[in-house]
Amino acid sequence: MMFETVTLDMADTEFPSEGELAAARRTDLMHLIDTEVARVAQLLKKQPERVRSRLAKTTGIKDFTTVDGEDLREAVRTLRLWFNTPSAYTPPKRPKIERPAGMGQLPVPRSLKTASAGITCGLCADPVKAGDLIGRTRTPKDLKLHKAMGWLCQHCLYERRQQPRRRDVLLRIFHHLFASSAVDLNAHECAVLRTWIVEDPNLTATAAWQKDPLNATLTRLQTSQEEGKAATWIAFPTALTILTVLRERSASSAAATADSELLEVMLHHLEEWETNPQRVSLARYGRGPAFRAQVLAVTASPSVLSERGGPFDLHHAPPPGAEETDEEDDQAEA
Repeated sequence: MMFETVTLDMADTEFPSEGELAAARRTDLMHLIDTEVARVAQLLKKQPERVRSRLAKTTGIKDFTTVDGEDLREAVRTLRLWFNTPSAYTPPKRPKIERPAGMGQLPVPRSLKTASAGITCGLCADPVKAGDLIGRTRTPKDLKLHKAMGWLCQHCLYERRQQPRRRDVLLRIFHHLFASSAVDLNAHECAVLRTWIVEDPNLTATAAWQKDPLNATLTRLQTSQEEGKAATWIAFPTALTILTVLRERSASSAAATADSELLEVMLHHLEEWETNPQRVSLARYGRGPAFRAQVLAVTASPSVLSERGGPFDLHHAPPPGAEETDEEDDQAEA
């Protein structure tokens, strides 16, 4: 991919666009960063090494040669912000956020910053405005199974297990099934899912419920909620029944919602994993997460889920006493 040359008299031009950044290869991004560091240094009358050092601290990048495209794209956005708004070139400050305790706690993020431009969350796809808090989770321990998530919104970094929305529960189900795992929900998530199911008494008459009644599952969800259980496991077939029942409810609703649209997309991809319409090679990919990832990559119906890929590790908070410590705070530059 070739990028248009930006000169100092084009300081108000937003370049490259988000579409160009999304399509850019890693080598393109590395070259662009080198070019933009030099341009920002010239504009601000700083040494390029100083600009690159501040960029590394601002974005949480320790080594530009090893980070992924998501980090490099945010580095480009940051450089573009500094180029267009020189006053934004300030020493980075690591935000201090109070994390939930107990079963709602998520691991300490690997890096935190304010968004340099408007993006969408790398998990829930909610819009994030420039200036909003974003961050990245730590590298998954098993990269053969779990893919690193992109830049996440504050809710997905801290609150999705303490104050889950319906889409948070849906995404948790999707990525568990993606990873060939039963679904692990805490008491907060069980409460959300149970309420969603029981608020419509007509769901017991659906074909999916009649084929696989959910009465025992609802009892387990209620028990988990009342006893504050940190983990309640739901088997793959039962999770699929729940999704199918909720889709039938959504189909009978007068107005579509973001949750029902996400539910429809999930079930479409689950069906693709079962039917393999694009004829992904089973000999090459098997039938596990690698196969599912490739089916998403070549789907004829791209979605926010297929664009993000996965599976993502949404599974566990750190066990008591094994909490990972925060990285050292960035040092203010003189």
